[in-house]
Amino acid sequence: MYSSASLSELIYSKIASISTEDIFSFALKCGWVYVNNDQPYLTLRGVDILRSNKHDLLMDAKRQMLEDYILKIAPIWTSRIPYGRQEAAIFMTKDEKACFAEANLFSEYLDASIVNWWDRMADHARARSQQIRNNVGRMGERNTLKYERIRTSYEPKWMSIESNLLGYDITSRKGKDHPDTLLIEVKASSAALNEAVFYVTAYEWQVAQNSSAYVFHLWCLSGRKKLLAVITPSDIVHYIPTNNLEGTWEKAKIPYSCFEKKFVEVVL
Repeated sequence: MYSSASLSELIYSKIASISTEDIFSFALKCGWVYVNNDQPYLTLRGVDILRSNKHDLLMDAKRQMLEDYILKIAPIWTSRIPYGRQEAAIFMTKDEKACFAEANLFSEYLDASIVNWWDRMADHARARSQQIRNNVGRMGERNTLKYERIRTSYEPKWMSIESNLLGYDITSRKGKDHPDTLLIEVKASSAALNEAVFYVTAYEWQVAQNSSAYVFHLWCLSGRKKLLAVITPSDIVHYIPTNNLEGTWEKAKIPYSCFEKKFVEVVL
């Protein structure tokens, strides 16, 4: 039976400067061990890695460990992987680069196993980045729902939950004494105000132009404060590209900083 006594076999013997506590903490985060009744044991993943070590599959074991490091620890350079392994390596520490080199993942000879490993990690990085964007976007939509309840004393409708193809996210009303429908497209960013950007699709812009009441809510959620700018289509018309000849635009990228003076702190 595999137990914590086998854990040392997961670690390169030449690493002598790392404490047992740090090694165990790292293995726990990577999902190689677990604790039951105050006793540590190897997980099935840890057992698989150990078996790879014992069956002359050390290179596979190293790559499995690096995969778990990326999936569970998510080092800061994870988001760079889809741009290429050299782009990720720029932000790696010396020790991280050494581990990748030992796993032959920086080899100039690109066999199928190396390419497949990097492609798999790139897919994970893209999915993780998209999930983060989705979470921030939903946070912005929830903030808009709260903001509109306070502003109008009316219950807004969260339309993007039903369909993400409408060209807006929430329906509210113009004001407490103005029951006319207001369409709201919500943009949210966790970046600082001077770094944040938002995107307007051609379809969103078409809906905005054809609506009698349409606004963009720009949420800056980089710190503890919630900053909001309410932007009308007329505010951004100069930042929208135009179609020329047979070319058409699909998405416009606009910096938050273009509307810096419109941002106000909101307490919800």
